Amino acid sequence: MATLTAGYGDGYLRAGSNRARVLIGGRRCRVLGRITMDQMLVDVSRVASVAPGDEAVLIGRQGEGVISATELACWCGTIPWEVLTAITYRVPRLYRGSQAS
Repeated sequence: MATLTAGYGDGYLRAGSNRARVLIGGRRCRVLGRITMDQMLVDVSRVASVAPGDEAVLIGRQGEGVISATELACWCGTIPWEVLTAITYRVPRLYRGSQAS
């Protein structure tokens, strides 16, 4: 089991409790139990070597694995727009591409 320091305070919907998946080491890992304000637990038993500080991807791509906002929305019983607009100011943004006006 691994503890991730992200939760509904960051906009990760609580409805994903016991349903959602995240990517660690390129593998899908199931969210265990309730997502709390600042944490979630995930099952890392299928990841060969996992260590503190390893990257966890909640929405996006890691290696061959992908978790889309649409997929997360299905697990949470909502729509992708709600998943994306729920992400709070606590999550840093990285803008890519040109910002041409």
